Amino acid sequence: MNEWDYYDPWIPDTVLLRIVDAIDRSMTRPKYEELMVSLDLYSLGRLREDEEYFKLSKRNLIIKTFKENDEKLLLNTLHEKDILGDDVYRALANIGYEFENSLAGELAQPVEENSRLEIGLSNLGMNQVQHFLEQSLDNYVQRNYEAANAMTRTALEHFVESIATKISVLHGGEIIPLTGKYLTPADIRRYLHEKGFLDTSEKELLDKFYGYASTNRPHPGISSEAEARLRRFVVIGIALLYIEKLNDDSFMKSLV
Repeated sequence: MNEWDYYDPWIPDTVLLRIVDAIDRSMTRPKYEELMVSLDLYSLGRLREDEEYFKLSKRNLIIKTFKENDEKLLLNTLHEKDILGDDVYRALANIGYEFENSLAGELAQPVEENSRLEIGLSNLGMNQVQHFLEQSLDNYVQRNYEAANAMTRTALEHFVESIATKISVLHGGEIIPLTGKYLTPADIRRYLHEKGFLDTSEKELLDKFYGYASTNRPHPGISSEAEARLRRFVVIGIALLYIEKLNDDSFMKSLV
């Protein structure tokens, strides 16, 4: 018999061990015991004097408390106290677990702007862009910030390329000029500038943002919540501007 016998949780063993690792790294045994007491799950005397608990190692005590109690209550409490690490959030996201009332999610999704954006993209037949933004948000809420960044950039690239294709069609299906063997995002931006969809300052902003959002930064694989949130805000703002232009018939007819 081992420590997992008779335990049939909704959290897989591998995920639970990641949670245990996170708690073990972040909290001393006395602090963890005090947390259990504050949740009214145990008395301090029981944890520190009862032989069943007293003889357990810290890790085995943590495992036992998860086996005996509501895992969601414990997870939400640890989440609020910022005890869980990014690897735990990724593991939980992979099994479909989401934390309720996520402030991070609210911060990453300005409601009014996102609603306008979704409607605008739908009217233009560009639902795939919205899909990429939703994937970005899902990863952001689960603290997969690099994945969120990648999907945010993908949403922007797909949107900008779709605009270029639309303008190309308006000009009789003309070929978008390329500088190398393959059409690149830089070629697309240059084309939109030459056609007048982007003025010089807008193209420069887009050029700089592409560099900022690149996955080939000096420290790839490292990103913070604030950086991921900023990228989402910038892309949403850019997309709303472009939607206004696309819906302006006189502007679209004026393009070269």
